[in-house]
Amino acid sequence: MDPDAPEAVVVAVVIDPKGTPEERAVGELFSCAYEGEGSFMLVRTDGWAERRLQGEVLTVDIVVYPAVLERLEIDAAEFPEHSLVEPDAVRLLRVSTRVAGRQYEQALDPTAVLTAPDEATPQQIVAGLHSGDAWPLILAPPPPAIA
Repeated sequence: MDPDAPEAVVVAVVIDPKGTPEERAVGELFSCAYEGEGSFMLVRTDGWAERRLQGEVLTVDIVVYPAVLERLEIDAAEFPEHSLVEPDAVRLLRVSTRVAGRQYEQALDPTAVLTAPDEATPQQIVAGLHSGDAWPLILAPPPPAIA
């Protein structure tokens, strides 16, 4: 993801901003994030990514506090599931995939959210990142007080 650090392992969740209600809600988080150098960053007091590795299956939950949904004019009732580590936070999206355990052990703590239409290939997504046309949303792990 980072041309200056091509060996870095980053967990990335790719969403279609016109996809499911869950994907659209996560896509809305870009509008309340802070702009950084080639990326957007969501403040950890607003939301984060929770990751769990069970065997070879990595599960990522993207969660936010209900106040964020209010700011985005999204009905929190549409998201009845809550964070596994902070009961006040609402789970917007859960994704799972198989990963190589050794490679995952090297992954950086933040999780990147990328937007792309369903038909986009991994090569097109990476090309968008490298060209600067696509900026990821960076989500921190859960705050230390609740992790």
